[in-house]
Amino acid sequence: MAEGKSDQDLLKEALSDTGAVAVLYERYRDRIFACLIRTVMDRDLAEELTEAVFVKMIDNLPKLARGRAPLVQWLFRVAHNEAISWFRHRHSADTYLATARVGDDDADPDYDAMVADAQDHEGELRSAAENLAPFDRECVTLRYGKGLTPREIAAMLGCSAKKVSNALQHAFRVLRAGISANPGGSRCPDEEEVRQ
Repeated sequence: MAEGKSDQDLLKEALSDTGAVAVLYERYRDRIFACLIRTVMDRDLAEELTEAVFVKMIDNLPKLARGRAPLVQWLFRVAHNEAISWFRHRHSADTYLATARVGDDDADPDYDAMVADAQDHEGELRSAAENLAPFDRECVTLRYGKGLTPREIAAMLGCSAKKVSNALQHAFRVLRAGISANPGGSRCPDEEEVRQ
């Protein structure tokens, strides 16, 4: 039964069996779509980009079947690249590049306390999330939607953990400013500890 097989076994079978491709598609389509819709905030576009990710998977089957890297990481990285390519095409990536900052702190700060403080403001957070740059939104989604650490996110997106940490810090400033219970975007008490 193909559903119980590992990704690597299915990738090898997919070289000669389209049924194995279908199993991999069904296994990961919803996860990739969920990641993309949170990044691009448009259902039709997210569906289009999801299909593009799996077309690239099919195009790269020989390499993927020989490789050892987890397929899910490869798929998320391709999804990220597809989204950024689309934003670049629309000249939106320039906005992110102008606002992104990469600091000198290599630590992976723990943002869980800030997230817990913000959970009572879910509606306001969703609205504020629309103001996030695509990369920042994707980092927040992977950190708190998928439970990945900044280092795991960095490996998935092909960047440094420092860049992910800075994106998370920037995202929380934007989200905090969007919460009416925290007028003026004042800092939460332990933010200084997080930044150290």
